[in-house]
Amino acid sequence: MTAELSDVRISIGRPGLRVALAGDVSAIDAPIVVRRPTLRDAQRARSVLRSGTRDTANFSVALEVEVAIAPNAASARAAVAGIPDELDGGTVRYIGTPGGLVTLIRDIYAAEVADAVILVSLDGSATENRVRQLVLPAFTGAARGVA
Repeated sequence: MTAELSDVRISIGRPGLRVALAGDVSAIDAPIVVRRPTLRDAQRARSVLRSGTRDTANFSVALEVEVAIAPNAASARAAVAGIPDELDGGTVRYIGTPGGLVTLIRDIYAAEVADAVILVSLDGSATENRVRQLVLPAFTGAARGVA
């Protein structure tokens, strides 16, 4: 039995997950960066953007996520308590623990919300240091798996 061309499905692929802090060199490499208030909105934007390309394996859409992380969620909330809601950058915001942030990033990739995540610190160097020490290592080398 021979299959006609219309019956054949070809999966070209998808770029691997990339995670970076805003301002880092690898964050600048993302060709398209979106800012959306919800994960659903970001997923729709990615779908629309990727629908116009034939080379999906090399076409990456990054989502900016505003973050504040601390050893416990209460400390993270306290760190951003003085930031007025009006300063909200119009994108997804995560305030919690490093482990929770790692899980969120993996979920963003697994649900095809984005192919890359650019983290924007809400509380300055405290979160940036924690991201470098506790979050980014989860996405390098053998730890890159998203399952």
